[in-house]
Amino acid sequence: MSLSQATVVLTRPEGKNESLQRQFEDAGLAVVVLPALTLSRKPVSEPVPMLAAYDLIFFVSGYAADCFFDLLDEQGVRWPAQLQAGCVGPGTARTLQARGVPEHDILSPAAGQARDAGGFVTTLKDSGVFATLQSVLIVCGTTGNNWFAGQLQAASVAVTRLPLYTRQARLWCEQEQRQMAFLLREGTGPLYVVLTSPQGVQSFIRNVADTGWFPAQATRSITFVVTHPGQQDSLIQGWQQAFSGCDPATLRIVQASPEDAAIFHAVTKSD
Repeated sequence: MSLSQATVVLTRPEGKNESLQRQFEDAGLAVVVLPALTLSRKPVSEPVPMLAAYDLIFFVSGYAADCFFDLLDEQGVRWPAQLQAGCVGPGTARTLQARGVPEHDILSPAAGQARDAGGFVTTLKDSGVFATLQSVLIVCGTTGNNWFAGQLQAASVAVTRLPLYTRQARLWCEQEQRQMAFLLREGTGPLYVVLTSPQGVQSFIRNVADTGWFPAQATRSITFVVTHPGQQDSLIQGWQQAFSGCDPATLRIVQASPEDAAIFHAVTKSD
């Protein structure tokens, strides 16, 4: 692949693309940032739950961690000593450390495990922590995958969800629609689209459909990079529904773990 001719479209919410954008641009790729979702902190008037009552507080993302610790600051609550925090990605772990959680109190998937909820559960079970859990607080958005909570509840662990932000589909403005339509119709090199959530996949497809572009002929020039098998299923199903004349079997999809380094590698190693 000629890196100088490739374009990467990043669709994470605003403020979540900068580091990956720099990596691609330093490698000679053109980058277009078109967020598919918006994140907004949810107003919370209730007191924070009694943190010491939980064996583990699990954060679904770095944004969830920031919202949580901002709430603690506003309510004058301190993180209890020796309380364990859980997360799936190194970015979230770094956010927790920056917020004052000691590294040795942060649990995340071990080396060789998937950087997702399944990998986190496997790590918990392998470490023996899972067997001792009685109560877990999950800091999350108002929507999202409940698989992890279900795994805990199936093991008789009491689960409390604390939704602190909303995730909403973002509609591209006219200029952004024209920009994407140009890439799809007249792009001169490989086009890579990075999708990192089922909701982001759905919003991206709807925005592409709103450009008025019919993708049957240009699909072969696009490589979609997804960060979970469920996103691949959402992409295939959504694409088929939005573009009935396009065979979803022609979609080129590669999977990477959600870390920036893995996404970068998935793009730059593609032919």
